[in-house]
Order: sequence, then structure tokens, then C-alpha cells
Amino acid sequence: MTVAIPIWQDRVSPVFDTASRLLVVHHGRAGELGRREIALGSVPSDGLARTVLDLGVDVLLCAAISEPIRFTLERGGVRVEDNLCGEVESLLRAFNAGTWRDPKFQMPGCGKQRGFPGRRSRCQPFRTEALRRAR
Repeated sequence: MTVAIPIWQDRVSPVFDTASRLLVVHHGRAGELGRREIALGSVPSDGLARTVLDLGVDVLLCAAISEPIRFTLERGGVRVEDNLCGEVESLLRAFNAGTWRDPKFQMPGCGKQRGFPGRRSRCQPFRTEALRRAR
């Protein structure tokens, strides 16, 4: 399995679309097989999804991500786990242990929704009908 995390100062980058670095970690049955850091500074935003797909990423752990990039990644077979924050190494350990959805890794404001029933969360963006039909 190959996991990617956009990074900023050893933490999950707040917005994947503007991240300047991507950590790519390859895992096998015995644990981590290798890792590398990819500079994204020269990759235009419309090429980010293609870059991730070309790297053979299975799972992207990130904070915020635009719907067009998310859609392209998911269509390409990448599982996108978003609304995550924290130190990269801690998040990787938690992902490997299956505890990455612990509240300490959740973006502020992305917890249980309060208020009006049916109200959309900014943490679960509305997908247009065209995007839903394309899936």
C-alpha cells in the first residue's frame, strides 16, 4: 500500500491544492518499505491529481482538498481521507494502527454537526449532481 500526505513544516498541509511537498510512504506486510518526499512547487494545481496517480498512491491523507482534485483522485482509485491535521509521523502511526479518525487528528470545526437537521457541513462539501452521476 502506498500512502501520501501533503506536508508543511512536519505537519499535514492545511490545503492539498497549495501544498509544496508530498510525503509518499510505501508499506508492505512487514511495515514500511520506503519513503520519499516529492516537491510539488512546480506542479500546477490541475496537475496535482495526475502526479498523485502517477506515483501509484492508494490512500491520500489530507486536510482540505478541492472537489475537482478529489473527484479525479477517487475516479483513479485513490481513497481520499480528508479533514485530517497534526504531525505527519503521528498521523502515519495512527493510520497504520487504524486510529487515524481519532479526534486529535480531526480538523477543527469538522466534528459532530450541531444545529439544523440536513444542514451541510463545510467539512463534507456538497457534490454537484453531475459529480454524483459520474461516479
